[in-house]
Amino acid sequence: MTKYIYIFLFIIIWNVPTVASNHFSVEDERLDSLYVRLSLEDKVRSVFILPTVYPSSSHDSMAHWMNIEKLLGIEGEHLPMLSDVMIRSAFLRGSNAELQKQFLNVLLKKKGDGVYFPMRSPYSLLFQDESHKPADFYLEPIGRLIVPYLNQDSTIQRFQTNLYNLPKNVLSEHSQLSIESLPLKDNEGYVKGVDWKGVQKLMKEYEEPSLEMLLAHGGLIYTDDYEKDYDLLIRIFENKILPIEILEKSCKKRLLMNELLMRKPTCNSYFSSNESVHSLIRNLYKKGAVLLQNIDIIPVNKLVNRKIASIHIGVKEKSVFHETLSRYSSIKHFNFEKVPNSDQLSKISKETKDYNTIIVGVDGDWFEEDLNSSLYSFLHQISSKADLILVHFGSGNRLESLPNEHPFKAILLSFDTNEVAQEIAAQIIFGGIGAQGALAKNINEQFSFGKGELTQKCRLGFAPLYEAAIKDTLKLIDQVVYKAIRERAAPGCQVLVAKGGDVIYNKAFGYHTYAKRRHVQSTDLYDIASVTKIVSSIPSVMKMFDEGKIKLENTLSTVLPRLKGSNKSGLRLDDIMIHQAGLQSWIPFYMRAIDKEKLNDKDIYNRKYSSQYNIKVDKKMYMNKAVRYKSTVFKHGRSEMFNIQVSGDLYMNRMFVDSMLMGLDTSEVKENPEYGYSDLGYYYLKEIIETKYKTTQDNFVENTFYRALGAERLMYKPLRKFSKKEIVPTENDISFRKELIHGFVHDPGAAMLGGVGGHAGVFASAEDLAKMLQMYLFDGSYGGEKYIDSTTIKTFSSIVKEGNRRGLGFDKPVLDPDISGPTCKEVSPSSFGHSGFTGTLVWMDPEYELLYIFLSNRIHPNQYNKKLISEDVRTNIQSAIYRALPEYWENKKRNNKKD
Repeated sequence: MTKYIYIFLFIIIWNVPTVASNHFSVEDERLDSLYVRLSLEDKVRSVFILPTVYPSSSHDSMAHWMNIEKLLGIEGEHLPMLSDVMIRSAFLRGSNAELQKQFLNVLLKKKGDGVYFPMRSPYSLLFQDESHKPADFYLEPIGRLIVPYLNQDSTIQRFQTNLYNLPKNVLSEHSQLSIESLPLKDNEGYVKGVDWKGVQKLMKEYEEPSLEMLLAHGGLIYTDDYEKDYDLLIRIFENKILPIEILEKSCKKRLLMNELLMRKPTCNSYFSSNESVHSLIRNLYKKGAVLLQNIDIIPVNKLVNRKIASIHIGVKEKSVFHETLSRYSSIKHFNFEKVPNSDQLSKISKETKDYNTIIVGVDGDWFEEDLNSSLYSFLHQISSKADLILVHFGSGNRLESLPNEHPFKAILLSFDTNEVAQEIAAQIIFGGIGAQGALAKNINEQFSFGKGELTQKCRLGFAPLYEAAIKDTLKLIDQVVYKAIRERAAPGCQVLVAKGGDVIYNKAFGYHTYAKRRHVQSTDLYDIASVTKIVSSIPSVMKMFDEGKIKLENTLSTVLPRLKGSNKSGLRLDDIMIHQAGLQSWIPFYMRAIDKEKLNDKDIYNRKYSSQYNIKVDKKMYMNKAVRYKSTVFKHGRSEMFNIQVSGDLYMNRMFVDSMLMGLDTSEVKENPEYGYSDLGYYYLKEIIETKYKTTQDNFVENTFYRALGAERLMYKPLRKFSKKEIVPTENDISFRKELIHGFVHDPGAAMLGGVGGHAGVFASAEDLAKMLQMYLFDGSYGGEKYIDSTTIKTFSSIVKEGNRRGLGFDKPVLDPDISGPTCKEVSPSSFGHSGFTGTLVWMDPEYELLYIFLSNRIHPNQYNKKLISEDVRTNIQSAIYRALPEYWENKKRNNKKD
């Protein structure tokens, strides 16, 4: 019945005039003029589309039509066999604009003019959002041709047309003549018009269309045997079996295509052809994976409350699936080459008894094996206390055997077992990638055609560099870093770049120390110094602001009543955070513990070296060798009174904290202050945070932010969980602690507070630090949980006072190109971040969706080593990152045009 509805619809709109030429901004008169000058041979030749592999073709030299399957070929490389069902699952929902762009860009890179694909190909769904002609319901095409062109508004558009086989029948009435019976010599023929009023005759045409009907609709013919088919059509028209006029629509369509080919777009030249193909294939895997079931678990959230294990069946050792899962949370992994036997299942049951979330990955179609019953028995047992997630790496056919009462809360179908499929599946589970696929086949009643749950990206993902940045340009990072290490600006470092919420570059360089005994690993922790401010104090203040616990205009005495009557009483919180409250830059509290009686009235420091002043603490600054610290303040060894660990076995008298507080409260405050960077305000912010939330600052941020984000390697006092082998040392402190600072905070003030300061004290690996910073770029959300209101982040990361570049806690770029600042000149005005004394820099740019992290221990072994700063190492790396972004160059072109 549907077929008849289409027929009547076709009859109604059959005579509607075409507007194709106007739509494509090619004048009808132009096509008419070209058409009348064509010979019969040219007209016949124009209706054929030949499959071509190379740009040159003896019969079709004007255009190069490339089969879509050829686009995915890379010479010399073995690419994965892509499942047709996976590709259909990727395209089934529509919204294929990005993939369309990728396909067409690959076509242009391979110097193709148009891309052809068979209608039976899964790629036929790629352009399913295009409008269809009524004839499409009658003439069953064998393929489609897509031709990209540049429209008059400089946007890339697509012309598309269906392609057909040469029909067996010439005329509309089947009884008259067929191609096979066509005479070789001239023969007079009579063409009878089509009786459009006869529905039954139309049905015959639908079942077996004629050449007459095909050409009347303006169809183009795809041929594998051009010589033969061309000769046949020439004889048809020379013998007047069909009138030459019937070629007009098809011929003008081809002329239109030729005109559009003169407006061929330029390809994206930023990435190589191979990179473009790999990116395209990876995106097919991303969009094609199907989340068949999801009962409020994917993306996995509430990590604070989860203890997660994963079981991967079908692998001999730890897999890419396991490795990628571990980038999101602390996970215990099990792997089995085959379905585990009863003894193995019993062992897993014991080892996972305390886990409440278990992810089961299975390679291949395993459900029919004999061990299924024992496996399901095991899974049913643990499902009473654990949420189960199944990831099937295979065709999906055996999911038909999955029991109706299966124990899984979520089932994800990834159509391959390769590393790309495994990595993407793990990211979908945690929200690094959103699930988009719709099942393009029927498996059973519960997993039927079109099934597929949608989820949104909500965490950092991991993508190849070439998906977002120019690989060759970004290699400059390596050059800058290796030069800095050679020149001893730092013994090593970590560099991370995230674009669009995906980590595209994460690399560790050099060694922990110049002794070169331990290479830096990407999981190693660095003392991030003042970056602590924006990952500990400032997010805590923003949360208090959201909850109405404070106002930006509050004075210190309002939130800390003990300061009433002091010179700090009227200092506003916003002025403190933009460093314009008039506070001193810092106070060396440890110097107040020096036993001056042992100095014999001599100074602590001298600018000249001598036998007495022989401890070099800075360039042209030497410390008196007689300096000793009061035994009433510092002691080696812990006791009830000396219980604040400053480093190693050095402990401070807990009563000295009151002296520090008194020194802070009585410190000088400038009148009519201008911008002046200060750590002191963050001592007060720490006190406010701990007062409002009735807990220590480290406990608050770790429970509120770090653990919830899955940032296991972002913390205060890292020696609680990690060995020194995983922590990079900082200074060899010969003036205060008399030892190499390793695993303890470098900043003396934070160290004297037990390692927890509002201004310093946090240690981090680049990847886990990125989770905290990406939360800001995700407008205060991460992993499906809301941490800070988006308007609050906007407020705090913006300039708030004229003449002061700072945001509320966050640093901002210097916009004057003649003045140096914390960033390179390529950053956008909306960007924000912070640097750290130990040699760190983090920067976020919402305009480019860009995150940059640089971690180093440039102060090893001496804090007066400033080569990292004087050589602009951090900002030179940042500049290379921006210059590797295609968007940067596109923006530059647009701005140059405006100028």
